[in-house]
Amino acid sequence: MERSKMNLPRGPDSLCFDKDEFMKEDFDVDHFVSDCRKRVQLEEIRGYLELYYKLLKIAMVELINKDYADFVNLSTNLSLRSPVSEGIRAVDKRMCKQEDIRKKKRIAHITAMLQQALGGLLLEGLQTSNVDIIRHCLQTYATIDKTRDAEALVGQVLVKPYMDEVIVEQIVESHPDGLKIMYSNKLLEFVPHHCCLLREVTGGAISSPQLSHLPRALQPS
Repeated sequence: MERSKMNLPRGPDSLCFDKDEFMKEDFDVDHFVSDCRKRVQLEEIRGYLELYYKLLKIAMVELINKDYADFVNLSTNLSLRSPVSEGIRAVDKRMCKQEDIRKKKRIAHITAMLQQALGGLLLEGLQTSNVDIIRHCLQTYATIDKTRDAEALVGQVLVKPYMDEVIVEQIVESHPDGLKIMYSNKLLEFVPHHCCLLREVTGGAISSPQLSHLPRALQPS
């Protein structure tokens, strides 16, 4: 019996696909799955395919129990299992991709929330001169490979405001040694007087090798 004339087992009316699709010589699994996606979600497609796959196996058992003449139809039924299996595998593959995308989005969301919390905590540590908080924050930044964010935050809240205050163009223009005065009187005071805590964490006894490059944040842009 030709494949196109094979009588397939009838599935429930709720199936999201036409069972005769599997009998087409040009059956394409990607097109099949994409067409089903217009009606139901991937999880439902997989459930329907598994249900129909079981019906096919039952139909094969029934064929075997019939006379030998009908048994020749078994080869057609077996060949039909291939496109159904392909459909299940294709659905599984797409579901895995969707799960990977969801995981990446969750990781990105968690990372963003962590960075926001770390930023607030580091700012609190700097404002309250709490060495333990600063050390904890910087080590966490290093652990998640986001030390650049810590450097940017320190530069924004500590370095830039000070530099904007002491680097005054009028001083340079109004005094022949204005640049020298500004540099020797103000700029050189920044690190020893305003960055003691950061120096202690990044270069003192409690420092971590992971934080050795943080002093880059103290370099004015």
